Order: sequence, then structure tokens, then C-alpha cells
Amino acid sequence: MRCPMFKPLFLAVTCAGLAACMPAEIKPINATVEPPSGWQAEQPPVPVVANWLVQLQDAQLQQLVSQALADNRGLAQRRLQVEQARQQLVISGAAQLPTLDLSSGASRAGSRSGAGRSTADSFSLDGRLSWQLDIWGQLDDQQRQAQLNLAAQQASLADAEQQLVRDLARGWYQLQEAQLLQALFEQRRSNLQENLSLVQARYQQGLNSALDIYLARNDLHAEQARISAQQQTVLQARRVVEQLLGSYPAGLLQAEGRLPLLDSAIPAGLPAGLVRRRPDLQASWLRLLAADAAVAIAQKDRFPAITLTSSLGSRSDALADLLQSGNLAWSLAGALSQSLFDGGRREALQAQRLAERQQLEQGYLDTVYQAFEQVENLLGNQSALQQQYGFYVQARDNAETAEALAFEQYQKGLANYTTVLESQRRAFDARTNVIRLRSQLLVNRVELYRALGGDFNPAAAATESENNA
Repeated sequence: MRCPMFKPLFLAVTCAGLAACMPAEIKPINATVEPPSGWQAEQPPVPVVANWLVQLQDAQLQQLVSQALADNRGLAQRRLQVEQARQQLVISGAAQLPTLDLSSGASRAGSRSGAGRSTADSFSLDGRLSWQLDIWGQLDDQQRQAQLNLAAQQASLADAEQQLVRDLARGWYQLQEAQLLQALFEQRRSNLQENLSLVQARYQQGLNSALDIYLARNDLHAEQARISAQQQTVLQARRVVEQLLGSYPAGLLQAEGRLPLLDSAIPAGLPAGLVRRRPDLQASWLRLLAADAAVAIAQKDRFPAITLTSSLGSRSDALADLLQSGNLAWSLAGALSQSLFDGGRREALQAQRLAERQQLEQGYLDTVYQAFEQVENLLGNQSALQQQYGFYVQARDNAETAEALAFEQYQKGLANYTTVLESQRRAFDARTNVIRLRSQLLVNRVELYRALGGDFNPAAAATESENNA
């Protein structure tokens, strides 16, 4: 029997719901970036290399990168986050499809009377099909949000891979620097030991005072203390790399190589391509789009929801007769639900999602301009470090010449031992600065590759190294 009041009531509820949930106009995303036409460092527009790992010309580092990408635990966590986002996409897609539930039951009831006992069996089988109509596109928005979140997680994974390679290369060169400095300190200790022997021999011959012996011993003992501290620095540098490799940090890794000096051009490209290349900027943009989808979801959540349900059931006293046509009953129904008053909760939720999106807009813009700043600083650092390196090489050559002359004059009695010590200190400082500048040049170059969003391919790098060999 039809209810004559059903249709007017349905229309009234629908119209009232739509009127109550009509939102104010939502402004679109405003996150436009206009990059400059060139870098302030006035670098030539050399295209960013597709495989910057090859440019470092280090086969051992390339092997370590392959190991780290496979075994690093932090990267494994990022991959699992991607998998979670992928499953969330499946979940959001399932909401657009009908759901089918099936239930069955069996029971036995008994009674006792004067005539004796009696029992009755009952069996049931019920199926229920439910489907929410996506008339406003809310479910589409949920799936779009899940797709964007998955893409953002994949971009974050790519960014984490680049960060891992950057950290590994940085740690690798810092380990080489620490080992070279330790070797330099040990060489200086050997030279100071020879100096002490010479000073003692000259003192026994009456050619110098006891002060020279005390000065020589002071420098030798200070250098032995420096070596002890540097040995610990080397161990810590090894453990940093081993941790990145996913290995136990035993401090046993040996870094071959002597900090190569790269003279190839810096592949800076143009600022306009930075946003497209860097995966962290892509991830930030995708999260912003996902937040925009969340605003649409919150808006459409204020609209009425329409659900269709269908059921089919059977009841029988005998299991064999359960599926007989005479025992089947079915129903088909539609339902409309709309919240007419919720204390402003849904409206506040929509405003909250909009504020979150606007926050991400500002965060995205800030991230982009920070990326530009990072590249500009690294390009400037590269030029400044190259100039410093040239001056320090000249200073080292002059200091080594002065060291040899001072020691020669001391042996001839033309200079005192303090002059020898000062010349040796200057030569030692110059050698130390040259080693550290070579390391800084390499680290800055790796940082620049990372900041430019350049890609890497350890497998291709290893192949190219074998061909070059």
C-alpha cells in the first residue's frame, strides 16, 4: 500500500536539506610560482644530468648506494607507507561498489507437556545488498584524494631515496677526509719524533739549549693526543656510513680513494625546471591537491545521502526445503538521510578542511622558495670554495717550501727552533685545509645535485664505470 504523504515528504526533506547545506563559494588553490629566468650565480645553463652518481667517478660509492637502497631500514619504512596508501586507494574504491552480506542461522526449540516432549527446528538464509548512490560525487572525491595521497607517498619515497644517496655520499667523503687527516697526523707525529731525536743530538753536542727539547716534546705529545682523538672521529664516520647501509655499526668500513677533485661544469639547469624535478616539491603539491579534495568531501558530506537496499531471505523448518521458492521473501527499499541540525559540526569541519588546505598552500610556496634559496646558496658556495681551494693550494706550497728552508737553516745554526716549529705548524695547517677543502667541494657538489633534483641510477653508474675501466 502506498502512502500518499511519502512523495511530498521526501521532496520536502530533500529541499530542506539542500537549502540548509548550501555552502559559500570556495576559492580555488592559489599557489602560483614564477621562477626567475636564471640563477643569481650566473651559471651557464647546463642541463641537469640524469645520472649524477656517475659524475662522482667512484665505483665503491656506487656499490654502497645499491646496498643502501636495498637494505636501509628507514627506506623500507617509506615503502611500507606507500603500500598503506595503495591499500587505502582500494578501500576508497570499494565504497563506490554495492556491498553484499550473507547470513545463515539454525535453531532448535523444545517444549514439554502432558503428552510428552516436542521439538521444532528452524533454518534461515538471508542476503542483503546495499548501495550508496554517489549523486554528488563525494565518493569520486574520496577516491581522487586516495589517488593523490598515494602519488604523494610515491614522490616522498623518491625524495627519501635521493636523501639517502645524498647522506651516504656526504658520509663517504667525510670518512675519506677523516682517514686522510689521520694519515696526515701520523705523518706529522713521525716527523716530530725525528725532530726530537735531532734536537736531543744537537743538545748533547752543545749546539742548542734544553728549551728546544721541551718544545719538541710538547709538539710530539700534542700530536699523539690529536691522533687519538682523530681515531675516534674515523670510527664514528665509519659507523655513520654503516648505519646508512643497514649494517651493524661496527666501525670496520674502509673508504678507498683520496677525495677526487672534479673539474666538470655544475649542471644547474634553469630555475623553471626545479619544481618539476624535485620529488619533495611534487609531494608537497600532491598533498595540497589531496587537501583540496578533502574540502570537496567535507562540503558534499552536508548533502543528503541516498541508499538503495535489497534483501532476499528464506525460512524453513527443514534444511532441505530452505531454498524452495515458496519459502523465499524479498524486499527493495530506498532511503534518504539528511542531518538538519548538528550544532554546526559539518560546517565547522568544512571550514577546518579549507583552513588546512590554505595552510598547505603557504607551506608549498615556502618550500618552493626555500628550494630556490638552497640552490642559490650552493651555487655560490661552489664558486667560493673553488677560489678558497686555489688559494690554500698556493699557501700549502709556500708553507712547505718555508718549512724546508727553516729546518735547513736550523741545522746550519742560522735559525732557532721556534722558527722551525712555526714553519712546520703553518705547513701542517695548510695541508689540513687543502684536505678539508677538497672534502667540502665534493660535499657541496653532492648537496647541489640533491637540491637540483637530479636523478641517479646506481646500476647504470656501475656499468659505465666498468666500461670506462
